[in-house]
Amino acid sequence: MRMWDFFRTFAAPLGTLRCNAVFMQPLKKRILVTYIEAGFGHISTANSIADAIEELNDPNIELIRKDLFKEDPSLCKLERQFVRDVKRANTFPWYNRIQMAATHIFGIHNSLPFVVETVYRRARKKYLQLLEQIKPDIIVDTHYLTSFFATQYRDKIDPHVKVVTYDPDNSVHNWWNIRVDKFIVNCRMAFEDALRHDFLRKQLLVVPFVTRKEIMDVTEDKSFFRAKYGLSQDRFTVMVAAGGYGKSGMNRVVNALLTVKRPITIIAICGTNKLLYMRLKSLKDTLPSNIDLRPYEFVEKVYELNRASDILLTKGGPNAMLDSTLMGVPFGVFYCASEIEYLSNTLFTSVLYCGRFLPHSKQIVRWVNNCMDDPTILTPFIEATHKVREAGNGAVQIAQFLQEL
Repeated sequence: MRMWDFFRTFAAPLGTLRCNAVFMQPLKKRILVTYIEAGFGHISTANSIADAIEELNDPNIELIRKDLFKEDPSLCKLERQFVRDVKRANTFPWYNRIQMAATHIFGIHNSLPFVVETVYRRARKKYLQLLEQIKPDIIVDTHYLTSFFATQYRDKIDPHVKVVTYDPDNSVHNWWNIRVDKFIVNCRMAFEDALRHDFLRKQLLVVPFVTRKEIMDVTEDKSFFRAKYGLSQDRFTVMVAAGGYGKSGMNRVVNALLTVKRPITIIAICGTNKLLYMRLKSLKDTLPSNIDLRPYEFVEKVYELNRASDILLTKGGPNAMLDSTLMGVPFGVFYCASEIEYLSNTLFTSVLYCGRFLPHSKQIVRWVNNCMDDPTILTPFIEATHKVREAGNGAVQIAQFLQEL
């Protein structure tokens, strides 16, 4: 056994500081923030937490952020499967409903271990090997699968590691791992859901919504960003976005907006959907003069275009609704890909009152026309978004919690 491993194994149970064998200096607390590409929201949230940890500038913390699924072919294959599943759910509503129904019937607490031990056995073994190489003191994750692997590492290899999971979905469901050391949620609704799904009160921590520091730092108004992106200052501006993959009925919504008779700017965020981007780009020059269509591919600072808009039309992804809320821009949700997104949509539209649920094209066009006729319709929504922003960034509170853990 290496001297390092000796001190790590036998000093920790005694509650003493792990020490360097030569210099007897306290070792840094190693925090691993890990994630999987299963929708960009999981990645963005993990990076927001990691950024907040970096902002602490704590010399006693060693931060590692990594997508371990990129480290091995078997893990890459598993991650690609998750990407395909997300795309299918965003394209075919029935796909995710079948998945969620199956978990209700069989129970994810029973089925996930079975699937991991059989179908994903090689991937699980490699993931645990990678964790053993890193030797983290704390593992922070934002997805149920990384959470499950982390608790397996704790139970099988290192009983002293702490597993901390943040739920970016705004609701708790059967997929989440109840065996984590700390489960962090961002609203009272999720807290109550967690208790119903067998989490203990002592496991739970409630913080404000987690977002990127750069979003909270935005102070410029919409006129600033309209000038930056060459948009009209006077036209009513609608941004349409449906996640990083650009699916979920984008075509339907853009086509509905093209029927508006008054001057309007339509910002279409196509993400990685190149076919949609090319179609809208070719359509741009054939439109009447009242329509200013601005298609974009994947945009790194999409929140700037969001801030430049009067409203956002989006699918029910938690991060899209949150970003728009923090930018002070009301939104309409035109599609929910899953039960999880329906619950998030309910939180933001019916509880926080930051937007509306508009599943039909006629509803979308009617709301847009009404807002153009009477901009004060948006005032209560805008006031509601300000209350959410005033609560602050949950990533900061999570970083402080990890610092003290």
